[in-house]
Amino acid sequence: MTTNYMLKMICILFSLFLLYPLGATALEPISAEKLGALPQIRSVKISPDGKKLLMLKNVDGEIKLITRLLDGSKSLDNTITAQKGQFNWAEWTSNDHLIASYRYIKGKGGGDKRTVRLERRLQSMTWDGQKIINPVRSTNNRGVFDQVFIEQPQIQDTVIDLLKDDPDHILLQLDKENDKKYAVYKVNIHTKKRTRILRPKRNVDWWIADHNHVVRYGEGVKSFYKGEKIRRRGYYRTSAKDDWTQLFDYDEVTEERPFYFAGFTKEPNVIYVKATDNETDKLSLFTYDVVDKKILDKISGHADFDIDSVFTDDDGKLEFHTYYDERPRYSHYQDDGIKLAEAIEEQFPFMTYSIINKSKDKRKVIVYVTAPQYPGRFYLYNLDEKKWTVVGQTYPQLKNQQLTKMEQIEYIARDGLKISGYLSRPIGSEDQQLPMIVMPHGGPQSRDTWRFDYWVQFLASRGYAVLQMNFRGSLGYGEEFRELGNQEWGGKMLDDINDATKWAINRGFADPNRICIGGASYGGYAALQAVVKDASLYKCSISFAPVTDLNTFLDSLKDAVGYQSYIDYVQSDELSYNDISPIKNIDHLNVPVLLMHGTDDANVPVVQSRYFYKKMKDAGKNISYIEFENGDHSLSDQNYRVQFLKEIETFLKKYL
Repeated sequence: MTTNYMLKMICILFSLFLLYPLGATALEPISAEKLGALPQIRSVKISPDGKKLLMLKNVDGEIKLITRLLDGSKSLDNTITAQKGQFNWAEWTSNDHLIASYRYIKGKGGGDKRTVRLERRLQSMTWDGQKIINPVRSTNNRGVFDQVFIEQPQIQDTVIDLLKDDPDHILLQLDKENDKKYAVYKVNIHTKKRTRILRPKRNVDWWIADHNHVVRYGEGVKSFYKGEKIRRRGYYRTSAKDDWTQLFDYDEVTEERPFYFAGFTKEPNVIYVKATDNETDKLSLFTYDVVDKKILDKISGHADFDIDSVFTDDDGKLEFHTYYDERPRYSHYQDDGIKLAEAIEEQFPFMTYSIINKSKDKRKVIVYVTAPQYPGRFYLYNLDEKKWTVVGQTYPQLKNQQLTKMEQIEYIARDGLKISGYLSRPIGSEDQQLPMIVMPHGGPQSRDTWRFDYWVQFLASRGYAVLQMNFRGSLGYGEEFRELGNQEWGGKMLDDINDATKWAINRGFADPNRICIGGASYGGYAALQAVVKDASLYKCSISFAPVTDLNTFLDSLKDAVGYQSYIDYVQSDELSYNDISPIKNIDHLNVPVLLMHGTDDANVPVVQSRYFYKKMKDAGKNISYIEFENGDHSLSDQNYRVQFLKEIETFLKKYL
C-alpha cells in the first residue's frame, strides 16, 4: 500500500468524521427543489481524438446536448436542442459528427380511452449543432408515382453498430413497416440513404453485429396468442455468407434459458455466453461451441452473485464484466484495464465507478464515480499525465449537503429464504427506533442497488429511515432466486416485503407505530397490496403509477409481443387476479393513501389510478390523488418530481 494511498484514506476518514460527528443532532432538511431537480449532467462522452466532449445537460428542466473543446480555450459551449421531446443518449460517430436519440410521448384518443406510447427517434448533426437531420426517412418509396406515406416506425434509435471505421454510416435495426419485422440497414447519417443488409427473420427482434461489423447473432420470441405457450429462440451464423443456425428454442415460463449471449470471440465457431453454473447456481461466463451446441470452458464467476454485463473490445477480446454484491463491481481481464481500475480505486476509495468511454488511443477515459453520500461526478482521466479533471456533476447543488449512508442488510423470510436489502438512516440516529418508510422496488424483475437515490435522501433528511429489499424474483442473485418470483406477483413477493418490515421492528430500527410503505410502478402496487395482506404493519401508503386491477391491466397488454409470457408470470393457481388486485380489496385498505400518476404513462395506464381513486372515495376511504398532466412513468418532468416530493412530505407530516 503506497504512502499516498494511506494519506488519502486518512483524509477521507477524517472528512467523514467531521461530516458525521458522534451524537449529531438533526440537520436542516434538504429542499425538494435541490433533490427533485433532474441530474444536471447525465452523460459525458469524449471524442475519438480526445479533443472534444459531449454531454447531456439539464437546462431549466429540459435535457440539452452540449459539446465543447478540451483545448483549454474559453470558447463557448455548443447547445443543441432535441427535435422533439427529450434526449436519451448521444454518441460520437467521428471527431466532428455525432448522433443522438430523443424520445417523446404520442397519444391517441381522449379521456379514459386515451392511449399513449413512447416514440424514439434519431438526430444526426455536426459537433457544433449544424446540419441537423433525422436519418430515417418517413415515406415508403414504391415508385415515382406511388409514393405512399406510412406511419413512422415507433422505435428508430436501435443502433447496433456505430461503424467506427466508416464515419458516414451506422448499422440500424428498424421495423420499417411497423409489423414487428426487424431488418438491419446501413444508413448514411448525412444523406439519409439506406441499404438493407439483412432481411427480417421471423420472430427475431434483437440483432447483434461482431467486431468486423457483420450481423451474426439474433434472438426473439415466438408468440402463440391463444394462450398455449411462448418460446424464445436464438440464431447464429459464422459469417455473412453462411446460413443461420438455431442455437436454442425454449418455453420462457416452464423451461430454463440455456444461456445469454455475451459476445463474439476471435473464433467464428465460439462465442461468450452467460449461463448458470451448476455448482453455484449463479450466472457465470463461459465459452460456447455453436457447432456442437455445448458449453466449453468457464472463464469467471462469483459464488453468490450473477455476472451482469460483459464487455469486449474492438478486437473481440474480453475487457471486463460487472456484477453486484453490496455495490456495483468491475472485474477486468486485460492488464491496462486492471491498472486503470487500480488508479480509480486509489483515487476514489469507498466509491463505485463506471467506465463510460475512451479516446481511440485509450489514453483519455471518462469515468463516472458515485456513492449514496456522493452524487455522481464525471471525470476525465489522462493516463499519460495521471491527471483527474471534473467534467460534470449530477447534483452540484448538493455539494455542501450532508447525505446519509446506505447499509447492506439481510433477513430471513418466513419460508427460510435469505433476502438482501439496504437500510438508510438519518445522520446521527443510528441507535434509535425511527419512523420508517418501507420502499419496495419496481419491475418487479429488477433490483435495488447501492447508489445515490434522491427519494431516499429526501426522506432521510426529514428524519425517516428507509428500508429497501430485493425480494424473491429480483435480479442478480441467480436464476433460481429470479424464478422464485414466478407466479408470486401478489403472493410471496409481498410476504418478503412484509417480512422485511417485521425484521426492522424486531431489530429495533423501526418504531412499530410509525411505519409507512411507498413505491413506484410495481413498488406502487406493493405499497397498496402489502397493506391488504397485513394491515397491522403500516400507518399509511404512498403509491406512484401502480397497477391496481390485474384484470384490466393485463387485458391492455393483449396485443403486445410476449403477452402470454407475462400472463404466465403473474397468474397463480392459488390466487386469482381479483385476490391480488388492490381495487378488488378496498375493504382491507384502511390506512391513508397518497396516490399519484402521470396522464401520459406509457407503462401503466393512468386509468389504473383513476378508477382506484373513484372506488376508494365511493367507499369513504382516506385517499388523496394527484394527477400529473402529460407526466410519464419515470417522473422525467423536473417540476413534477419536485411536486412529488413535496406532496410526500406534507402527507407524512400529517399521517406519520
